[in-house]
Amino acid sequence: MSGDGSTAEAELREARAAALNYLARREHSCQELETKLQRKGISREVATAVVETLRDENLVSDHRYAEAFVRSRVSRSQGPLKIRAELRRRGVADSIVYESMQPFEEQWQHLAFDWANRRSHGNPDRKEQARIYRSGTNRGFSHEHMMRAIDRLKSAP
Repeated sequence: MSGDGSTAEAELREARAAALNYLARREHSCQELETKLQRKGISREVATAVVETLRDENLVSDHRYAEAFVRSRVSRSQGPLKIRAELRRRGVADSIVYESMQPFEEQWQHLAFDWANRRSHGNPDRKEQARIYRSGTNRGFSHEHMMRAIDRLKSAP
């Protein structure tokens, strides 16, 4: 038995243990998990192999990760543009991003208004409208979402 074989097996075991440890804390995207393993000093090839094996075993899933991520961000009143950008940055495929955000399509406008209403002090003047608009777009709401939310704030009794 050669030393190289046992070293490779040891690295695979170490990488798998580290990956499972990360996954025990929270869901991760495949890319995110691979990056964390590499930062831990595990070679790219081993990290890729471990993540692929875990994906085949359904222990890591970009679908599950995206769904949990979207739910988490919606509960924090973040908008679709920011959520979509974050998921893409974390290596989640556009088709999975679209699929995981689809259940919330009808809620974005309502979420934008609720968020703006919590930050408003009655009927907002132009300065406050601009502040709410900037803050809302920074949270990931679209121009249309924020303009409709501000219009509703202005017309509220």
